[in-house]
Amino acid sequence: MMQQPFKFALFCIAGCLALVLILYAFADKPNSNMNGFTRRIPPVTAILRNSLVLKYPAYYIAGYSNRHIYLGNYSASLHLLAVNQNLEDAQELTLKISPEERYAWKLARVMVDSPAVYMAEGNSPALYRGKLDDLIMTRFLPQSCFFNMLQNISTTSFISRSIHIDSLGNRQNILAKVKTDTPYVKLGEGIITKQVDGIFCTDGTLDYDKQTGKLVYLYHYRNEFVTLDTNLHTIYTGHTLDTNARAKIQVANMSTGISKFSAPPTYVNSRGRIADNRIYILSSLLADNEDRKARQHNEIIDVFSLDNGKYIYTLYIPLKGEDRITDFIIKGDQLFALHDQTLNVYSIQFLLQ
Repeated sequence: MMQQPFKFALFCIAGCLALVLILYAFADKPNSNMNGFTRRIPPVTAILRNSLVLKYPAYYIAGYSNRHIYLGNYSASLHLLAVNQNLEDAQELTLKISPEERYAWKLARVMVDSPAVYMAEGNSPALYRGKLDDLIMTRFLPQSCFFNMLQNISTTSFISRSIHIDSLGNRQNILAKVKTDTPYVKLGEGIITKQVDGIFCTDGTLDYDKQTGKLVYLYHYRNEFVTLDTNLHTIYTGHTLDTNARAKIQVANMSTGISKFSAPPTYVNSRGRIADNRIYILSSLLADNEDRKARQHNEIIDVFSLDNGKYIYTLYIPLKGEDRITDFIIKGDQLFALHDQTLNVYSIQFLLQ
């Protein structure tokens, strides 16, 4: 009688082992899902130098000066945090705007271009300008257009991303140049190209490099970026390493007139920044020659030449915790990365082979 429970236990153990082996056979192995590209990983590394725990969430990088990094906050439009490059001596600042001013404060974003500071909100639209030494903001550029993204390129001109509606009622993101003199708004048609709906499929990020006078618009859902001059002339169209030539998104139009994703999109590029004649692109995809753990423990930044868009190398940014990078900038050999409620500074070093 004692043998029956013993045999039953052995049978259960054998069954469990067989189930584990079957699950392992069909489970995703490290980097078993190939994305169709490889990366060049030279002896370059980013070393964490210092961290600053932020008092509040929802920060973004608003700009920098020779001495400070400035953070705006999505939840507090008038709040500005100034931190020196060692991530010490954090100062909480408040922009000063007349109480009579009306704007959609939840949509307002701050841009710092030392010694100037701007606050822009594209739904009204409203644009304010001030100086870092007194933070008194006054409204200017009343002839602006509606926009969902704005990048200052001088004290008198900006590049906006706006929604253009054609004669058939089709909506599409376009870039425009907004100036303080006539013509106040110049449309840059044909720069951002539609693939699916014109709005979600063309979503991306915009960055400007003062040194070269070039802008880069980077798509989120396809392997493409466009390099422009400040008059919105396309210099060239470049491609990231992955093979997603078309945005893999599905969009549903609701009865309320609002559109939304009907399925999770394939996110390709998170953020693009320009520095030292190079384009730094925060990628969301793993290469065929990378282990899955590389993505788990690092952020992956692919570096391209600003001159011609050619790929140079890939930089790994080690993650201190589980939070991914939400924004970053490059200053010389330092990389400042924002993670939820932490700001990290890394030094970028090429190691001897």
